[in-house]
Amino acid sequence: VTWQKKHAPGNNEKGISSDSDHLLVWAADASNWKWNLLPRTAKQDDLYKNPDNDPRGPWQPDNLTRAEYRERDFYAIKTPTGRDVFPAAGRSWSRPPEEIERLRKDNRLWFGPAGNAGPRLKRFLSEVQSGVVARTTWLREEVGSNDEAKKETKAFNSKDIFSTPKPERLLHRIIQIATNPGDLVLDSFLGSGTTAA
Repeated sequence: VTWQKKHAPGNNEKGISSDSDHLLVWAADASNWKWNLLPRTAKQDDLYKNPDNDPRGPWQPDNLTRAEYRERDFYAIKTPTGRDVFPAAGRSWSRPPEEIERLRKDNRLWFGPAGNAGPRLKRFLSEVQSGVVARTTWLREEVGSNDEAKKETKAFNSKDIFSTPKPERLLHRIIQIATNPGDLVLDSFLGSGTTAA
């Protein structure tokens, strides 16, 4: 995982300023490890709208094509205005014709406000998973920075500041995705006490 630890370049550094650190993540058996999802944010939920007043609530349009050409999945889909649309060159539909018709009957296809655009799948907020998968880049806005960690350390020890503290939000993210209540967490160094905090 790449962690953005700084928000400004180090002016005293030579060459390229180091703005990130890396966390090594592994499991004894990664295929059986059950990572926890991160909570959905209001910003993520706000991407879901309901322009056609669907009774199932807010939804987001999703791509119905795949990034490869498959002859059996390259066919015309008729829009509500009667126009035939095909996938872009080098692509094909991600579902067979009978599935597209099932989605159409269930009002799960969106052809744009005028009804003549290529179809998009309506993904309803009520049907998406309750969280999001963690990604390999963690920004300081999400998990804190070196600056934030120093301020946290100064709050309880302003005389002897630990040289490389980590922000509590960073450790919170690690513990959140990798543990469940009752699990043990080992911090073999416990430098500034962030894990304990």
